[in-house]
Amino acid sequence: MLFRVALALSLILVQASQVFAAKQAKEKDALALLNEVSQRYADAKSYHIEAVEERNSSNELERSWQKTILKAVVVPGGKYRYEGRSGYGGAIVVSDGSTVWDYHVYEHDYTQKPGNEEKQRVIPQEEMPLMTARNLATITAHRADRLKSAALLGQETVPVGGRKVRCYVVHYSDDDLKKKRDDLKSEWTIWIDKENKTVVKTLNREHTYLLPNRIPIFEETTVTYGVVELGQQEPEATFRFTPPADAKLVEKFPDPFHRSAENATASLLGKPAPELTFKGADGNLQTLSGFRGKPVFLEFWATWCEPCVDLIGDLKQLYAETGSKGLIWISVDSDEDATTATQFLSREHVVWPNYHDEGGTLGKLVQREGIPLGILIDSEGKVTFYESGYRINELRAAIAKLGPEFGSVAKAGPASSANPVKPSE
Repeated sequence: MLFRVALALSLILVQASQVFAAKQAKEKDALALLNEVSQRYADAKSYHIEAVEERNSSNELERSWQKTILKAVVVPGGKYRYEGRSGYGGAIVVSDGSTVWDYHVYEHDYTQKPGNEEKQRVIPQEEMPLMTARNLATITAHRADRLKSAALLGQETVPVGGRKVRCYVVHYSDDDLKKKRDDLKSEWTIWIDKENKTVVKTLNREHTYLLPNRIPIFEETTVTYGVVELGQQEPEATFRFTPPADAKLVEKFPDPFHRSAENATASLLGKPAPELTFKGADGNLQTLSGFRGKPVFLEFWATWCEPCVDLIGDLKQLYAETGSKGLIWISVDSDEDATTATQFLSREHVVWPNYHDEGGTLGKLVQREGIPLGILIDSEGKVTFYESGYRINELRAAIAKLGPEFGSVAKAGPASSANPVKPSE
């Protein structure tokens, strides 16, 4: 009798061990799959993505539904086309590499600028859907960065655009994040095309709060990707804009968030930079004053900051032009977890050093209010440029003033597909 009990107990323990091992294997497989998909999007030099986002928001006193139609087409050479339309407005931004057109669909107004001249810093309401379109590829390219685990739920056939796509189904929640937020409870389900390793659909359920009064709200957001092509060829007509007959060319759109020049910079401008101490992942310390005799560019950013992510391409181009001429580059991230920024920069092939701002200490020392924040310090340690939500051409002009060796930097490099906007808090 005792032998039977021991045998039964042994079998139970073996089965439990097998279940646990199978669960661990599935988590490992799911995370590996997400990393593989993320890398595909990160490595894509060109892409064509079309999607429809539907969002339901509700609490005990209110319900709302919003649909957004999105399109993003990007190829090398500064050529891109972004389209976004929702109930709040719609816009189209097109670049052929030398000219950028910005069209507000419902107002029938558009601007036409040289390719190296950026748009206004603040995005008006009509262009809010464009921000989502701009990040269609970026979100997937960095989806796995914040995760320590995920679950593979199995396989499922999903109808997309009149066709049926066989997909892997991956799920993760707050417990799978490297660092979760106390004020947010969320879970994600991702459908991944088995054949192409592209995302077909996402579902996000989220319990959060409406600021500033912290009103509880539940949101359910579904994004269906009707078109996903990576590394594709595109006809030249995609990157040309022909204005409708009733469209009016304007010099610029109104800027409701205009700031005066007096409020655009902090009190550090023109003064000695504060002493900063950077701690590397290996524990080694580096002081800002240790670079005295060389100019330094500091970039305060975060992976969750869309304007910061949009700047990466332009900054890499600028680094290629200035790093060999003596300009020291340092990034400081404000992510909750240091490894999130590290993995992001690795995928984007960013080679200059990045330091994690633990507790926001470095940000406080430089009077940071919003990001992206760019700070340029000359070889004598004086702050010559300080701007939140800066334009890349503003930074180029400031670097060109550092000395004759940087004179050529004032001329903008290849037009990028991303432009900085209002700084994130």
